[in-house]
Amino acid sequence: MKTSIFTIILLLFTSALFATTKDDKKKDIPGSTSGAIEGVVYSLPQTGIRIHIKATRERFVNGPFCNYASKLLGIDNAPTTSSDRWNMDEMSLETFSQPDPDQVYKAQGQAAQLVSLTESGVLAGINADVNAQESKMETQSFLTKDLQNRVSFTDLSIWSFYSPTDSTKSYKMVSKNTDQKAAEAAETIFNLRNSRFALLTNADDEPLPDGKAFEVMRDELAKMEENYLALFIGKSSKQSYEFSFDYIPGEKTAKGEVFFRFSDDRGVLPKADLSGRPIVIEITKDDNLASKQNALSASANPEAGKSGLYYRMPGMSEIRIMDGSKQLAGARAPIAQFGTTAPVPENLLDGSYKLEFFPNTGAIKSITENK
Repeated sequence: MKTSIFTIILLLFTSALFATTKDDKKKDIPGSTSGAIEGVVYSLPQTGIRIHIKATRERFVNGPFCNYASKLLGIDNAPTTSSDRWNMDEMSLETFSQPDPDQVYKAQGQAAQLVSLTESGVLAGINADVNAQESKMETQSFLTKDLQNRVSFTDLSIWSFYSPTDSTKSYKMVSKNTDQKAAEAAETIFNLRNSRFALLTNADDEPLPDGKAFEVMRDELAKMEENYLALFIGKSSKQSYEFSFDYIPGEKTAKGEVFFRFSDDRGVLPKADLSGRPIVIEITKDDNLASKQNALSASANPEAGKSGLYYRMPGMSEIRIMDGSKQLAGARAPIAQFGTTAPVPENLLDGSYKLEFFPNTGAIKSITENK
């Protein structure tokens, strides 16, 4: 009987010991929720710079009779080759924000239940309903339309395309050569000039039409002469384009960073295209402001940062876009990564206050008591 009681006690003790050991091992299993600290991961923003460029491309096409301009019209140095000419007409700067991969935190405890985030995961508010509107996506396009088809010459000839037939040609129709066509075009130009001169001087001594009709006749004669003249001196067409480029500065002053490239004959190009000259960006950080921010950002509270909530104090910058020694554009703007970060005071995270942040810079926008 004593042996049986002793056996039962031994079995109970062994079972309890085994259960305890099993529970201890369970606590050591990776991923076990026992004692885990949960939270909400968020980011602080970093500032980017976006440039918008409006450019004009002028496509020039030489005239089909350019080699006859001097001989038939007395126009020297008529262009004999086609070309493109680009010009940057307007440039503007703006800032945008995106999550900073170097500023990712986890809100813990009660504070994790109070945070509001933007669509991209940037801290927007604490204990507040924040309507954070994300900016629309900007597309960087490097496509340019082909202007080749926009510049063309219409056959304006008022003469036959064929030479008169006779017995020497066996009465066969023979196409006129370029020399003949150029000579006829030049003759038409002189005829138009004579007609315009006669109209303006009333050479025929006849009653002139009323004012409006006179203007129409004069303008039409001038337009016809211009079209014929283009056969010798060429003509051009213009087309406008818009481009945009993005740049994300670091935490320090940047100089000589290539933003994009530009070529007088190829236009606005991405910075990887070495066929254009570099257009650089210079961003000067306000070090005086940054040093004062750093001096005051530290907290004397030993519990500071316990909830894992931080905000940014953005720094100021001066931005310049340079083409060599020539400044094309400039602005002053706050840059989030030029400033510093600081913990949100713990006494503001007990649910009694509402905090709202600027999503673009991460700075505190407002602190109000939750009534």
